[in-house]
Amino acid sequence: MREHCETRSATPADDGERGSIMVLTLGFIVICVLAVAVVVDASAVFLERRSLQAAADSAALAGAQAIDLDAYYERGASAGVQLDPAAVRAAVRRQMGGVSGAGVDSVRIEGGEVIVRAHTRVRPPFSGWLTPGGARTITVEAGASLSYRPAT
Repeated sequence: MREHCETRSATPADDGERGSIMVLTLGFIVICVLAVAVVVDASAVFLERRSLQAAADSAALAGAQAIDLDAYYERGASAGVQLDPAAVRAAVRRQMGGVSGAGVDSVRIEGGEVIVRAHTRVRPPFSGWLTPGGARTITVEAGASLSYRPAT
C-alpha cells in the first residue's frame, strides 16, 4: 500500500490573507494624518493665544504709563500721581490697534493697576471646518502697574 501525503505550501494566495498588509498600512496612514492634524491645530491655537497675550501685556504696560502729566510735572514722580482714565483707555486702544483681528473687551483701573481683557478669533487649519463658523474665540487678560522708586 502506498501512502499518499499531501503537502500544502503557505503562499499568500492560499491562506486567505492576501492584501491584509494594505489595509493595515492604510489604517496607519489615516491615524498618522489625524495625529498631525491635531498637533497642527493645537499649535496654531497656542501660538495665536501667545501672540494675543503679548499684545495684551504690551497694551496694559502702555496704559499703566498713561499718568496725569499735569500732576507729574507739578509734584514729580511720587505715589500721588494718578492714572488718567481717558489717557489709559486711549493708550490701550492705540497699542491694540496694531494687532490684526484682536479686540479689547474691557480696560479697568483697580488700585493703580491697569487690567486689559482682549479677544481674537482663530481658525485652526484642519478642524476649523468642523466647528460652526469655523473659528474659536480666545480671550486673555493682562495687568500692569507703574511703581515709583524713592529718589536717593
